[in-house]
Amino acid sequence: WCNGAVFGIQNSCGVLFVSMLQLFGDGDDQQLAFKTAWVNSLSMGMVFLCSPIVSIFTDLFGCRKVAVIGAAVGFTGLLSSSFVSTIEPLYFTYGVLFACGCSFAYQPSLVILGHYFKKRLGLVNGIVTAGSSLFTISLPFLLRALIDSVGLYNTLRVLCIFMFILFLAGFTYKPLASNAKDKEGGKGKFRLPPEKKICNFSIFKVLSYRIWAFGIPAALFGYFVPYVHLVS
Repeated sequence: WCNGAVFGIQNSCGVLFVSMLQLFGDGDDQQLAFKTAWVNSLSMGMVFLCSPIVSIFTDLFGCRKVAVIGAAVGFTGLLSSSFVSTIEPLYFTYGVLFACGCSFAYQPSLVILGHYFKKRLGLVNGIVTAGSSLFTISLPFLLRALIDSVGLYNTLRVLCIFMFILFLAGFTYKPLASNAKDKEGGKGKFRLPPEKKICNFSIFKVLSYRIWAFGIPAALFGYFVPYVHLVS
């Protein structure tokens, strides 16, 4: 559900883009398309830009807390986006607030798989990420029907239900028992781990990982282009 809700909405940006153009359209503004495109572009970018930060927070506070807080932030951003009267506030409410919330809700859903699945991790990961495909296929039809019947603002409020379900689902993440060292030295107080435990750069010594780490961002430059332009 998490992959579907997050990337289903993100991948349906073309439908929302057209609706925003119609809603905020002004014949005097020749750059409206450019301004509107920035809303969805910023949202997509922030989801992935926050990933390193989310990974650190997940290690520090656990999957449950990060996922629940992220879903709450995403819900707040999406709900506040349904009350704006101009395109500019959407840069923050939808492009930053909602997107950051999605990132904080999304990353723990993948991290927690490695905690509970070792033998068939690849299969489990494939099942989880398949949700984004199912939602990407079906959600545009739902969004088009909702926009035509109740308008963009109410459609965003309906999408808030997706984020609220993510919020509830975050509580189902069962944290693994802390190791003995944490139990002995913690005494319920938060302590910031050493820098080396927060940022492990030794993985970049592996050539195959370096190729993958720099290849994926390069591929994503063109990955989302069809989602925007196919609607036209």
